[in-house]
Amino acid sequence: MSEGASMAQDRSGAKRHQYRVAGRTGNTADAPKTKGEVKRERKALLSKTAKYVLVAIGVLAMVLSVSTMACAGVLNQSQGDVEYKLTGGIAATVEGADIAEDSITRQIMSSRTSMGYDSDEDWAQYLVDSGYTPESYRQDIIDSYVRQYLLGKAEQDYDVTVTQEDLDQAWDELVAGYSSEDELVETLESMGMSKDSYLTSLESSLAQEKLRDKVAPVEEPSDDDVIAYANENLSGYNDARRSSHILIKVADDATDEEREEARAEAQEILDKLNAGEIEFADAAKEYSDDSSADDGGDVGWDKLTTFVTAYQDALSQLSPGQISGVVESDYGFHIIQCTDLFHVDGEVTSIDQIPEDLREQFIETITSTEQTTAYNEWLDQYVEDADVTVNPMPEDVPYNVSLEGVVPTSEQTTDGTATE
Repeated sequence: MSEGASMAQDRSGAKRHQYRVAGRTGNTADAPKTKGEVKRERKALLSKTAKYVLVAIGVLAMVLSVSTMACAGVLNQSQGDVEYKLTGGIAATVEGADIAEDSITRQIMSSRTSMGYDSDEDWAQYLVDSGYTPESYRQDIIDSYVRQYLLGKAEQDYDVTVTQEDLDQAWDELVAGYSSEDELVETLESMGMSKDSYLTSLESSLAQEKLRDKVAPVEEPSDDDVIAYANENLSGYNDARRSSHILIKVADDATDEEREEARAEAQEILDKLNAGEIEFADAAKEYSDDSSADDGGDVGWDKLTTFVTAYQDALSQLSPGQISGVVESDYGFHIIQCTDLFHVDGEVTSIDQIPEDLREQFIETITSTEQTTAYNEWLDQYVEDADVTVNPMPEDVPYNVSLEGVVPTSEQTTDGTATE
């Protein structure tokens, strides 16, 4: 397993680096991650993003397939060979466009089947446990269709266009997270997508980003805003250290002799560093088996909470500029350099007290939060102002089950009856 770095949300909601050295077996502790894991996590993010975007496009496509003809009959589902009847009719109308009742039914029954609620009893229990009725569940699905349709309309209203240059740039940025374009294409294919189909979803995603920038522009936060944010979230950042490391990796099945050879190699590198024969970043690029080597071993900031214990303990003893001894972990042997320390007594009073890269993270978080809030408020109002009519739910839709006597799981006794 390779190493990598990722962005995660801390308790304050601010983006921060979290790291984990890869290659462990049976050890769940976190340690520095570097670019290798970044690539995997980008793939995971790509997977999630692609699926979300494709779902959105699929929903929009279904919404736009306006039909006055009801599709009645029996639909055979591939998952579990479930059969159910379609009712036909119109579920809702948005700005003159009809949303077919059968589209809503298919969506709900597909979700129901994929979640494993094949029996009406299990489906009813899920609805009750989730605070739904069949009617309210249907309403949520209709609302999502309406929003997707209106987003497409808003893109037209606000003259949002995505150029080929936009797509090429976004694609190149994705490719940069992989060893090659072929690797990215293979990842997409493993998800059942081609490059062309992903670019279609990517175009939709970029269009929504451009729409957000048009309807919810935000100004860059001032220094005072950043200082205020830092103080509000100081407990999550104060005493954070930035570090770089050199890793001489040891295989899980290495012999004692191979492990000692790796230790000796690490010690030899450390001796060169201590003698001033080589700079740390250069040594990382030349010797480190960690993919952070490309960045001179830099694994970013951490408050001694996400590294493997051995790494944490060694880093906690270092001041900026200091280099550790040879540190053994499950992955091999590290040489660690503390490159910076963020510490304030009391509270932040000057922007200069915040390291530049942390400052950039704070600015990004503040901006993103403000824009997301403004965009959601705009979208809610845009939907509210739209001409939308929702028709009553047909009684014979297949997801309409009786909830009479169904007790939330949290209120049941061991025999499934309600607690007194």
